[in-house]
Amino acid sequence: MTDFETQLAAIVGRPSTQRPFVCRGDPASCSVWVVGYNAATTGGDWWRFWSSDSGFAYSSWRKDYDAERMTRGKGPSATRRRIDRLRDSVPDLLETNIFATPSTEMANMPKSSTAAFDLLLATFKPRTVIAHGVPSQKHLAGWSGGELIPCPHLSRAGYSVIDEIAGKILAGS
Repeated sequence: MTDFETQLAAIVGRPSTQRPFVCRGDPASCSVWVVGYNAATTGGDWWRFWSSDSGFAYSSWRKDYDAERMTRGKGPSATRRRIDRLRDSVPDLLETNIFATPSTEMANMPKSSTAAFDLLLATFKPRTVIAHGVPSQKHLAGWSGGELIPCPHLSRAGYSVIDEIAGKILAGS
């Protein structure tokens, strides 16, 4: 993990308000990934939740995420609610985006790169990738490392779409 951590820090910086991924524990144990364009919520310094020994502290991150949303007078986003629903069925889920730089809208995102995502994909080879939204689908169009499930952006996907995806993943397990 140390080599990965060093490479990731060189890309996103340390400390970093970028969000390269979130998961429960070791990203290597996550065979299913949800990939979007970029995160809408920063969550502060991402490294507060990372440990080379135990991986990512999802529960602590989620408390901070919820608190940040509350300060803006919001609850979990539509995307977050759908990811939560998917996580209920597929616990070994890793959430990431092709861009680690958060912004409230694609139009106001600062210049960014896909380097953190590309490192993650090269290091931890998922079995299944759920690409939600056109930008992530385009970025992953040439990926052949496993099953690619394209779907509408999760903020606009109905719960029936999420349940169908979960069923497909569980049937292939």
